[in-house]
Amino acid sequence: MNLKKIITYKLRVEWGDCDPYGIVFYPNFYKWMDNSQWNYFKKINHSITKLEKIYNIKGLPLLHTEAKFLSACFREDNLNVETSLVKITNSTIKLQHIIKRRNEIVCVGSEIRIWAEEKDGKINSKAIPDEIKKVFKKYLMKEKEI
Repeated sequence: MNLKKIITYKLRVEWGDCDPYGIVFYPNFYKWMDNSQWNYFKKINHSITKLEKIYNIKGLPLLHTEAKFLSACFREDNLNVETSLVKITNSTIKLQHIIKRRNEIVCVGSEIRIWAEEKDGKINSKAIPDEIKKVFKKYLMKEKEI
């Protein structure tokens, strides 16, 4: 079986993504990483919507995120967000996002997300089921240092 461990989310920088000088406003990189995360799970056939229904979870809430901005991006740039799963713990997963314009890395980011349930009106982390850990571990990659 040949698994695709890096899933690419493609986008085009639009007018509304930029400041008056045509430079991407930095929060958009976080929006694109979030979009890529949704795309990632859909492409590995475990969409977040599907996981919510099967395991009665409340999505994969964000616990921590960070980004390193290496180069400005501009209106009409075509970008690729390369997303990979780089760590699994008892109740969290870590995704790495490498954002490229052509072959140039313009941003590197990551997200740590929790496997969450709602109990008494509060969101709490809980253990990722073993069968899901087994699936996710097939896609696990070493985090790239950039």
